[in-house]
Amino acid sequence: MSMPVFPNNLSLRQLRAFDEVARQGAFAPAARELCITQSALSESIRQLEEALGMRLFDRTTRTVGLTSAGQAFLQDVRHAFDTLEQGVQHLSDLAALRRGKVRIAAAPSVLAVLLMPALPRLRAEHPGIEVDLIEDSAEGIALRVHSGQVDFGVGAAHPAGGELLTQPLVSDQMGLVAQADEPLLQAAQLHAADLAQLPFVGLTTDTAISQLLAAAPGMPVNVLHTPLRVSNPALLFDAVRQGLGVSLIPALTAQHPARGALGFRVLDTPQVVRRTLLIQRPRRALSPAAQLLCEALVAQVHTLSHQAGMLPD
Repeated sequence: MSMPVFPNNLSLRQLRAFDEVARQGAFAPAARELCITQSALSESIRQLEEALGMRLFDRTTRTVGLTSAGQAFLQDVRHAFDTLEQGVQHLSDLAALRRGKVRIAAAPSVLAVLLMPALPRLRAEHPGIEVDLIEDSAEGIALRVHSGQVDFGVGAAHPAGGELLTQPLVSDQMGLVAQADEPLLQAAQLHAADLAQLPFVGLTTDTAISQLLAAAPGMPVNVLHTPLRVSNPALLFDAVRQGLGVSLIPALTAQHPARGALGFRVLDTPQVVRRTLLIQRPRRALSPAAQLLCEALVAQVHTLSHQAGMLPD
């Protein structure tokens, strides 16, 4: 196994100096920020360039600009600083898992059905872990993960996430949710066309569920252009309970406690499958506290695997 290439005379102090000069665009303010003399800072940069065998800065009388090599190296240095900072924090958390904080962005049904049931045991075993659960759309989840506002996200894939890491968590089929006496719940076969004459309640068009239905073949007009749309499953279930219509929801959403006594029946044709993903930033390992919650999430998925419409992933 080969050893990594890292010059013995390359120091963290030099890398920090390089980062600060690049940030400030001049030696004088960078030296003030680092609380060292300007001559000491210049010497650190000189030693770094000598160790690397390459010039990192183009110097003028007033400003300092990065060379093309310096620009590329800066990205790697900042990634390394992020990783180092994260590693120090992880060691602190591992000492007792007393000070961990986890922020998760997820779809409403994921929060209610997968994450909330996992919290009592986590709280009992690790009472010091703080958890922030943030409800958002697929686009919002991707943006929050990409910007580092949350440790990880759970939801559908979305192009706003760029090059985020995704891992399959659970797949589930779409099905009819209706009042318990709705005859279609007992039908031998259930087709989307069977809903054409029924009043329909939909989710708002920014939700992944609504977009999935819009892309599915053979959906009747009343499903695609419903006069009533709501923003979350709890409101949808309430609308169905009030007799305002039926709806189509994924099997995981059907496990939402707000569903109550409403019936659920998997749609036979078209077979519409939603895939829910774990979403993370690349090159950012989960903290120990976040990893605990992620494992609890996976365990909760396993407990629901026998429910109608839930598919192995």
